[in-house]
Amino acid sequence: MMKFSVKTQEFIKGISSVEGIISVREIKSALSNLKIEAENNSISISATDLEISLRTTIPAETKVKGIRSIPAKQLSSVMKSINFPLTQVEADENEEEGKRTLITDASGVKDFKMYINGVDSEEIKTIGNHSKGSAVEFPTFIFNSMLKKVSYAVALEDTRFVFNGLYVITTEDKLVVVGTDGRRLAKIERAIPNKIPFTKGIIIPHKAVKEIVKMLELSENGLTDLVDNQIYISTKDIELQSKLIDGNYPDYEAVIPKVTKNTFRGNKDEFLIAIRQALIAAEEPTKQIRLGLSKNSLNINSNNPGATEFSQNIPIEYEGEDYLIGFKGEYLQDAIRSIDDAEFVIEFSNPNSPIVLKDPSDKDYISVIMPMKL
Repeated sequence: MMKFSVKTQEFIKGISSVEGIISVREIKSALSNLKIEAENNSISISATDLEISLRTTIPAETKVKGIRSIPAKQLSSVMKSINFPLTQVEADENEEEGKRTLITDASGVKDFKMYINGVDSEEIKTIGNHSKGSAVEFPTFIFNSMLKKVSYAVALEDTRFVFNGLYVITTEDKLVVVGTDGRRLAKIERAIPNKIPFTKGIIIPHKAVKEIVKMLELSENGLTDLVDNQIYISTKDIELQSKLIDGNYPDYEAVIPKVTKNTFRGNKDEFLIAIRQALIAAEEPTKQIRLGLSKNSLNINSNNPGATEFSQNIPIEYEGEDYLIGFKGEYLQDAIRSIDDAEFVIEFSNPNSPIVLKDPSDKDYISVIMPMKL
């Protein structure tokens, strides 16, 4: 049994905040369901894909406490079609009808009835009752901005599993976040007020990073903890718990050039537009873009033999020798996009060595890209 009434829009918002982790491949399994638990003056909505679990809590008028698991897709579709402000949800079960959930207008004005069949809530294991005593408060805005600035460099389905997540480690007074796929790397550091418990370093899966970014987007304060080799994060109204990637992260400092011989600086937006245009003409599958450096000038060019060719010169600040360097176009584009300043700075030694891309307004951010053979 379970019965409660809730504001329709708040219920829809709660469903939307957790249903994103449900895979379309799980449509017919227990993992395609949302677990809804009615408690005193609130309901919690949770979902899991066995790797990540999300739970949100919203106010409600609880008439009968209880738990029910309801198919997420059907529940979401039904709630988005409703045009009354207050929804009543009532779960019951009997031998003939099974585990049915009835959705109606809580005010009784609208003659609306929708039944949805669910499954046994015990089949879905989401976030357990977490003791927040060991959790540490952390600056959500800072952490969120760090994740967003470097997550582009993470691999998505690499057989080297450690590359499929962001590496997070705390030093005495800093939080460090690193992403790499073996061909490019992004690293950012920030001073933090509290000692977050990641001193040994953790690797957060890319999918969990995306969910963390979403949940922290509008929050000001949060708590984090490590629970049984899983990261736990909570804000005012949502909780996340995710398994971590097990493995030894590579020595990222070893691939960051400590000394470079050449530097050039240019306008970020102008460079980004030229890269975008060059990608249209670049040959598949490498999408190679070539940068031709000469005094105070940068030539961006690409071609697909027999089909397209692109070339454009833009002004830069550069006093070094003439060079021609090849790059995977998307890598260059992603790195330039991550710059917040109106200008970018690139340092390198020769056409075969990694380039170091810097944000002039952020001394604690760095990006490294390996060049391609011409």
